[in-house]
Amino acid sequence: MKIDTQENQATLLDLVLVLAENIKLLVFGPLAIGVIALLAGFALPQSFTSQAILFSPPSQAFPALASPLSQAASMMTSPLVLDPVIHSLSGAGGISIENARAKLASQIKVAFGKDTLLRLDVTAGQPEEAQKIANLIIDAYLKSTAPGELDRADLEKKLVYAKRSLDAISKSLERITANGTSILNKPITLGEAGTSVIALGELQARYLGEVLSIPRAIQGLSRDVVIQPPTLPTEAVAPKKSLIAILSVLASGFSLLMWIFVRKAWVNTQNDPVVALKQARVRAALGFKSASK
Repeated sequence: MKIDTQENQATLLDLVLVLAENIKLLVFGPLAIGVIALLAGFALPQSFTSQAILFSPPSQAFPALASPLSQAASMMTSPLVLDPVIHSLSGAGGISIENARAKLASQIKVAFGKDTLLRLDVTAGQPEEAQKIANLIIDAYLKSTAPGELDRADLEKKLVYAKRSLDAISKSLERITANGTSILNKPITLGEAGTSVIALGELQARYLGEVLSIPRAIQGLSRDVVIQPPTLPTEAVAPKKSLIAILSVLASGFSLLMWIFVRKAWVNTQNDPVVALKQARVRAALGFKSASK
């Protein structure tokens, strides 16, 4: 046990000795690399992120849209939205439209939360550019929510029918009221149709709702859904210069430490003839000249 303890102490002292012999390299080496990484961070191109928030209106207000914003996360990175934005930004810039879409999509981050709020982040090299792209994306998406020709024609027919029905029911209720035939809290029938005043009131409310909601559905979503317009960023989100410097210091320090221990182990094993022969063969295979002949 005493011999084992002495061996452990000797091994620990050897490690401390190795660290002490290379303390300057282990301290100043990573610091120098960290400073270089920090300076390099200033030379890297900066990125700015513009943020916007949209809300989802009630689905009954837009019968043509099953869920106005729940699919926006995929819609905003689809060609239906990206292509108009690319066109507004002076085209694809000499690259294929597929590459232009991929590049623009990589700048967009969309998240739809349980609070029915949609958060749009757009990153670009300049604050004004990020804000401009975010506005173009919102405009293109809102325009894409307008129904197509067939759906629009169906909605217009439904609107005409709803207006006629609302006008007929309103006139019927006015005639009943004018004749004084309505009794408070008691349903009164209208002629031979057997339709009660209460039922007529429900139909009137239904058609009135359609008359109000269908025109909005025909137009699609408007800018009213934008709670927070795209912001103009003032601080860069990348590169994170301090983080780059810290990671460079840690990585270089660890690498230097490993290199020192490997070098020490390599030197110590040269006293073994068998190991020394293998080391000479390794050096020869790597093209290094042997220190001794």
